[in-house]
Order: sequence, then C-alpha cells, then structure tokens
Amino acid sequence: MRKKYVALLIVGLSLSLLIYFIFIRNRVIDNGGVSTIKIAGHTSQFGAPVKIAESKGLFAKHGLNASVRLVESSRESMAAMEAGDFDVVMGTLAAGNLNTVHKGDLVILADAGRALPIIIVRKDLWDGAKIKQLTDLKGKTVVTPREGSASSYALARVLQGVNLKSEDIISKFLSDREALAALESKQIDAAVLSEPDATNAIVKGIGVKIPSEEIQKYFPPNGQQYMVIYTRRKTLTEKADTLRRFLAAYMEAVGIYSQARNGKQPERDEVVTVISQFTGGSKEVVDRTTWQYVAQDGKPDTDFIRQMQDFFVRQKLVDSPVDLSTVVHLELLTTSK
Repeated sequence: MRKKYVALLIVGLSLSLLIYFIFIRNRVIDNGGVSTIKIAGHTSQFGAPVKIAESKGLFAKHGLNASVRLVESSRESMAAMEAGDFDVVMGTLAAGNLNTVHKGDLVILADAGRALPIIIVRKDLWDGAKIKQLTDLKGKTVVTPREGSASSYALARVLQGVNLKSEDIISKFLSDREALAALESKQIDAAVLSEPDATNAIVKGIGVKIPSEEIQKYFPPNGQQYMVIYTRRKTLTEKADTLRRFLAAYMEAVGIYSQARNGKQPERDEVVTVISQFTGGSKEVVDRTTWQYVAQDGKPDTDFIRQMQDFFVRQKLVDSPVDLSTVVHLELLTTSK
C-alpha cells in the first residue's frame, strides 16, 4: 500500500513539474529572461526600422527571441494577429483597422512612419501635357490599394485641396506592384504609390512624380501618418514587459534609420542595403527614394489620426469615432528609452 502511495505521489509530482515547465516555456518572462515575440513588418520601405532591428541584433540585445515576417497588406496581418499569429503589427491607419480599434481589440503603441503621398502619373500623359497638375486628374483612372486605405484618404485630401471630389476621378484598387504593372501597360492613368515602387516607376521611365510642393500644402510638415505599431489589448495586459523590450529595440532602430535618412555614414549605406534586401529594390533606387519620417520620440500624430477617422466616419467606412486617448498607449514607450 505504501509503495502504491509513493508511486502515485511520484507520478503526481512529475505531472506537476511537467505542467509547470510547459507553462514557464510558453509564458512571457518578466524577470529579465528571454521573451518570445512575433512581429509583422511591412513589405514597403515603411518596414525599415523593424528589419534594421532584426539585422543588427537589437531584438536579441533587449532579451527577445523575435520572429519577423513582412506582410504586404495590413488587412492580412491584422487578421493574423487576431488569430494569435502575431504579437505586434506594423499596420496602416485604414478604415478596417480603425473599426477593429473601435471594437476595443487593438491599441496603438508607437508611430511607424509618416510621408507625403506620392502620386505617380503615366509618363506619356505627363509628356503629352494630359496631366500636368492635380486638377488634371479629373476624369482619370487613379489607383490606391483599396477603399478606406490610408492612401485613399491621402488622395481624397489632395483632391479636396484642389476642389475636386472622389467622384470626379475613376477609382481603382490595386496593390503597389499591380499598379506599377498597370501603369506600364497603360491600363491606368495615375497611382498613389509607396517607396520603393514609386521611384522604380520613375527610374523605369514608366511614370512621373507630381511635385512634392504641390502635395505638401495639404499635409503636416512631416507628412501623413501612414503607419503605426498595433497590438491587442490582451497582449498589452499579459505581455507588457515583452512589448517594452520590443519598443526599446524598435526605437533604437528608429534612431539608426533617422541617421541614415539624414545622410550619416556608414548608417546610410547600411540601411540602404537592408531596405534593398527586403524590398527587392536596387541600392541605387533605394538611395534615390523619398524616405519616410519616423518620430524619434515614437509618438504618433494623434490629431491627424483623428482627422482620418472623422473622414472615414463621414464616408460610412468606420462605424463611429473612438476616443483616441483610450487607444494610444505610450506608457511602455516612455519607459523603453
């Protein structure tokens, strides 16, 4: 009887230890150990800081076992995060994402990139004086990634600035790579493109960029808030230390990116190489691109986000506005320095 009791006790202890170690392995360790984090970056040049952090070992430096996957559409990466495939996502301020924010599922942790929208016009139309200024877009087929995207808002804002409406153009929705091909085959007239695809269009002789000074007047000095870092509220609660470490590594990478953006060497050449590798653009093209701005304090432009949200509400693409003060969480960012 005693032997049976001892045997049961051993089995019980063994099971308890097994369960404990499985728990420890899978939980976020907030005591200085290594934490696992799954990150969704972006295939455009906006993805640079995340890839810089990965290539320079900054995630490991801050005690993270990080897996990074680049995703072209934040609609895809957001759905994957809701399914538990990602802990943080570099995503756009699209209407669909703002609807998910409104449901209370998402919060914003940091700025991930601002830029002036780049409108590329077919070169033959530019050379033939069919499109020489923004008002000439009237009646033309203009591409953005999708309805309710950050780029579609940018285009609407530009059109409003020259007294045009969205109904005054023929809207078409294609990815950047698809839009590049459509410009080349003359199926569309113009497109709002991200880098490096915008500069690729210029270098290949496919398109001409509408001058930035024509666009700048309708946007803040550092451009439109395109990208932010999202996480789920559950992740914010359960993995605060992991997110804090991520933000520390991310902001260190932002510092390197900003130095490269300003032309400092060797950071410029190093970052050009990183961007070239993950975007597929040549180093020569990447060096010529318009580099987006990322706030060195990590704080997103909440006033601009509010304007975007209000526009999407008016367009009935967002159900109702959310109080951004309950959505933008900078407490981990401010302690990640």
